[in-house]
Amino acid sequence: MDKQVSRQFFNDKATDWDETPRSNAAYQLEAMAARLGLRDGERVLDVGTGTGVFVPYIKQMIGFSGHIACVDFALEMLLIAKNKNTEIGIMPVCAEIETVGFKPGIFDAVVCYSTFPHFHDKSRALRNIHFLLKDAGKIFICHTASREQINRIHLSIPDFQDHLIPECTEMISLLKYAGFTQVSVDERDDSYLAQGSKLN
Repeated sequence: MDKQVSRQFFNDKATDWDETPRSNAAYQLEAMAARLGLRDGERVLDVGTGTGVFVPYIKQMIGFSGHIACVDFALEMLLIAKNKNTEIGIMPVCAEIETVGFKPGIFDAVVCYSTFPHFHDKSRALRNIHFLLKDAGKIFICHTASREQINRIHLSIPDFQDHLIPECTEMISLLKYAGFTQVSVDERDDSYLAQGSKLN
């Protein structure tokens, strides 16, 4: 999908996004957040924040002293996230992950919840994420639905047929090419989690 078309799609859907049925019940989000192993006081980049559904669960893990930069390229989505998540330490940023201009090496973790299929240049996005992470920082690409379910939904949406989670071997290759080590992919019937570390 063309980037501008994609941005317009999400801006148009923002108002009703949270009412659309999805596999993101509170218990699913809480369980996924627990699997990430985030720690108190960490600085996290939440990529593709959308309406901010995963933000409270990240914040619960990193505590009052932790910080979250919430990035999304769809302004209408981000405005909803901003209004829902008003705690200290949460900063919304309207930008694209491929080019967002944070200083290098400032994040302990980068979380891509329910957003990786929508990256228009996946390799470039992953390289920039690697650049933004601290040494020993981690990337988490996660969904509270299976890869097959996510891909089936996207294939049914006009212009979204290329917004897919790649096969396991391709995902591992993408992460390694971007510089990540200790790469793993955990595919389950009800969730998906790929991760890697920045180790120099």
